[in-house]
Amino acid sequence: MDFISIQQLVCGERVERKVLGFGHRVPDPGGWPSDWRLASQEAMAREKLKLEEEKKKKLERFNSSRLNMETLTDLENLVLRRKEKRLRRRVPPREPEPMVKPQPQVQVESVDLEMFLKAAAENQEAVIDKYLADGGDPNAHDKLHRTALHWACLKGHSQLVNKLLAAGATVDPRDLLDRTPMFWACRGGHLDILKELLNQGARVNARDKIWSTPLHVAVRTGHSDCLEHLIECGAHIDAQDKEGDTALHEAVRHGRYKAMKLLLLYGAKLGVQNMASMTPVQLARDWQRGIQEALQAHVAHPRTRC
Repeated sequence: MDFISIQQLVCGERVERKVLGFGHRVPDPGGWPSDWRLASQEAMAREKLKLEEEKKKKLERFNSSRLNMETLTDLENLVLRRKEKRLRRRVPPREPEPMVKPQPQVQVESVDLEMFLKAAAENQEAVIDKYLADGGDPNAHDKLHRTALHWACLKGHSQLVNKLLAAGATVDPRDLLDRTPMFWACRGGHLDILKELLNQGARVNARDKIWSTPLHVAVRTGHSDCLEHLIECGAHIDAQDKEGDTALHEAVRHGRYKAMKLLLLYGAKLGVQNMASMTPVQLARDWQRGIQEALQAHVAHPRTRC
């Protein structure tokens, strides 16, 4: 049973109860039950609204912190922001590099002839420079009349060849066999050096003591590129040595098939006879016959296994 105070009966007013510490207002016990239900529903609605607002704020903060990468412009903006951030970073000052004291250059001792020729064969340009700077003769040679240019051409040191020629080296010095540096270049198969020597005026048809030409040497050593360049520069294709052999004879004798084809292509003669009255064709037949006889003799040997 509900009790109503005298003040309420006289004035017709209800005294509100104090608000509890939980934040919900409890109606006066003397009020009607419907008023209690409305107050509790309002409190629940306000609490629910407050929770929804907090959830909405959290969602907004989360979305604002995420990167929006829907378009290419968003990607470009991201790159620009990262660049600006990287530039804003403080770079620590670099420590000064220690002073390096210049070391004195190693002075090459005086170079004698033997060292000079050895340096030409081993491509030691510093020794060559020292020798030439001291006034050394670039055409100096050993007991066999081999010069530094001979050795540089044989070993293929093209830069050293150019240096020696620029220093005044003779392009066609002869050793004891009367072979010029071009013979040595063909022997080594160095086409670039061969071209440089010919450009400097080297004789393409020079002969040594057995009357061989650079063409003979190129065929014997199997350097077909040098052979073809010599022919194009005017080498005598049918030149004979003291034995009467032409370059075609040498190609057959040494089995240089590619050189033989090149010589025939440029018009080498097949009927030239050497001192043994053998043409290149006869030499080839004799060579084939010798091989055939050797094979037959080997087959007929009792120890031969078939």
